[in-house]
Amino acid sequence: MKRILCIQDLAAVGRSSLAVVTPVLAAMGHQCCPLPTALFSTHTGGFSPVEQLDATVFLEGALRAWQAQEIDFDCIYTGYLRTPQQAQIAQQALRQSRAPLKVCDPAMADHGRLYSGFGPDMAEAMAGLCRAADLITPNITEAVMLAGWEYQDAYATEDLEKLCAQLSSAYGAQVILTGAPTQDGRVICVGQGAAAWEHFTLNCSYVNASYPGTGDLFCAVTTGALLRGNALQSAAELALRFVESAARATYAAGTDPRFGLAFEPLLEELIPPREEHREARQWRY
Repeated sequence: MKRILCIQDLAAVGRSSLAVVTPVLAAMGHQCCPLPTALFSTHTGGFSPVEQLDATVFLEGALRAWQAQEIDFDCIYTGYLRTPQQAQIAQQALRQSRAPLKVCDPAMADHGRLYSGFGPDMAEAMAGLCRAADLITPNITEAVMLAGWEYQDAYATEDLEKLCAQLSSAYGAQVILTGAPTQDGRVICVGQGAAAWEHFTLNCSYVNASYPGTGDLFCAVTTGALLRGNALQSAAELALRFVESAARATYAAGTDPRFGLAFEPLLEELIPPREEHREARQWRY
């Protein structure tokens, strides 16, 4: 069992961030250690008003406590961070950690613009955090910001592959670029591994709805799969197909999109096979 430190926010209602990551990683056979950067009554994608509590003081204190107790993690995975200060704290945690896998989902922008309340200082701080990671999983908006490209509504596939390779070289990390629209009408997922030849493109199928927390679900499954020994492409493929299944099921049910992807009934698909558990159940009954 791998121990994963997950540094991101917790929204009590609406499936996003830690509310998604914790059950997914647990189903995949890992121990998720959630470290909230902020508490929200709901996520901010369509709900109002939203009660908020900043957790920067707790974030710093928890990291100091674990360092004093010499508690190690097999992976550190960062997601939504509320301020540039939190991004700098997370960057320091990644650089000081001996964790063999460090994942950064640079959750700061979408649809061609930064999230509300974020400015250029947040983009700069997130870029610094990405440089301390082994794997980064930006969406297309975050990717072009990190690379200094101009945002477009659609891209040629070869340009997206170049973008992914540029990010990998600039940040010294493996890259999975999610939800990238192409000029031929497809949406693809592009990956760049540690070696120049290690790249891939996966086709995505989308439903006619937008769900918050989709990137969190993708990154959580990818991280869990990598820690189970999957190669980067197979981890991304597993995550992509799981997200697609959750999106189709949620859309078919007609659920209010604000409440996110109803992935819970599908978690069984992520549970690793356990022959000894199966035998124990047969013996018991």
